[in-house]
Amino acid sequence: MSAFKAMNMRNKVPALQAKLSRAAKQSLDRRFGALYDKVYREDVLCEAWKRVRANNGAPGIDDLDFKTIEEVIGVEVFLREIHNELRAQTYSPVPVRRCWIDKPGKSEKRPLGIPVIKDRVVQMAVKLVIEPIFEANFLPCSYAYRPKRSVQMAVRKIRSEITFGKKTEVIEADIVGCFDNIRHDILLNLVQRRISDQRILKLIRAWLRAGVLEDSELQVPDGLGSPQGAVISPLLCNVYLHSFDMMFKLSKIPGTLVRFADDLVILLWSKGKQVLKQVRCMLRRLGLQLHPDKTRVTRAQDGFDFLGIHFRLRPITRPDAKVKQSCAVWPSNRSIQRVKQRVRDIIGRRYSLSLEEVIAELNPSLRGWANFHLSVQPNRSRIRKLNGFVSERLRIFLRRKYNDDGRGAWRVQGNLPARLGLYQFA
Repeated sequence: MSAFKAMNMRNKVPALQAKLSRAAKQSLDRRFGALYDKVYREDVLCEAWKRVRANNGAPGIDDLDFKTIEEVIGVEVFLREIHNELRAQTYSPVPVRRCWIDKPGKSEKRPLGIPVIKDRVVQMAVKLVIEPIFEANFLPCSYAYRPKRSVQMAVRKIRSEITFGKKTEVIEADIVGCFDNIRHDILLNLVQRRISDQRILKLIRAWLRAGVLEDSELQVPDGLGSPQGAVISPLLCNVYLHSFDMMFKLSKIPGTLVRFADDLVILLWSKGKQVLKQVRCMLRRLGLQLHPDKTRVTRAQDGFDFLGIHFRLRPITRPDAKVKQSCAVWPSNRSIQRVKQRVRDIIGRRYSLSLEEVIAELNPSLRGWANFHLSVQPNRSRIRKLNGFVSERLRIFLRRKYNDDGRGAWRVQGNLPARLGLYQFA
């Protein structure tokens, strides 16, 4: 595959997706065949490589990383091998590498599966082809892992339903081990409602059955789970939970569902406990259950957390206000503790670094956290307080670095960190 040819063919992928999307929307129960040949198209594989490379990520069980592919094997050779294997139908996935990552603010860890790069590219190629088909069916209540959908849209929907819809009874819930408890038989049946190409179904089945390698021990799935971390898993999760979205819609429950992957909020006028029982029954049909400690019925006036954001219905005192109460948002306590811990970790006891170097390392994390929260138009008072916290941590760092007998406040006087370029929370 020549680099020039790949560059010119790459722009045809959006056209392919648009064509599949139009066909899927015209008939919401049409089953699509003859999709496999599109997966190993050169432009699709190039686009898949581009997206996988942008995500970067650690190598799988073969220890083959992106640098080796680019500098030793060559990207064109690597993609040509994938193309040939898929075309000859000799491609076979390998087990994913299991690693455990910390859950922010919690002592427990989350299992993460890391496929080899080849499997990631093939999964991304399949995702590029089949995602537009399933997108035609997905409901507006689902916001995670979807094109043109975001956390910000979910937040706006919740605020609108509470402020203007007057839905002040809230069910906040979390599905226990959603990715780990997806039933393969149900999932494949749901996929087959839209995909009839047996070669695509064979690929998905192979990824589900590939297993996990942890501490040199292969763990073969017993009909449950899709590795969290695999490229195809978020789409498969949405396909699976779309059934729940449909059950909720067809139940005619007088409320609004907002779902972000396995986290969900249901906004109601009343009868929260009764609706919660119905929701548990719906999920039970899919082999899923709600987390007992993370699920509750509350009032918007008392506040609740969702996606790292705190929502609370508060009175408006302005005499010219069009509504008497409005749903305000600000970073949740857990999110604030998370960014504070990140500041502590970055500063640490690295006394060999200058203040300027520490600030340069702090800024990306501070800016990224702030940009996320500022994008939902929060109450900014709590965010501004973080300026004092960061400055205080830098004062402590400088006092210890130079062994000051006193507090060392003079080292940051005149807001020195800000003058040296420290990011300031608005």
